[in-house]
Amino acid sequence: MIEVNAGDMFTVDFQATPATGYQWSVAGVPAGVEFLSDSFTPEGNAAAVPATGTHTFHFLAARRGTVELRFVLKRSWEATSLDERAIQVNVTG
Repeated sequence: MIEVNAGDMFTVDFQATPATGYQWSVAGVPAGVEFLSDSFTPEGNAAAVPATGTHTFHFLAARRGTVELRFVLKRSWEATSLDERAIQVNVTG
């Protein structure tokens, strides 16, 4: 669970290997949290294929409450996901 204050920005990180075609994406952003952006930071030798790194999702905690963010790991051209994750976010004060 992530604990954050209303009005604060927070991030969620996943290990990723985008050269395989599998990408993490946000599957659900509930009311009270705003998706801002995402970024990928390669680890080590970025020229190595497949490059691994960290896929970071940036959010804003807009209002108080407990919500669940959902993420999926899948290829854009496939209907099914390889992995799915749910992360609880508790927004206080």
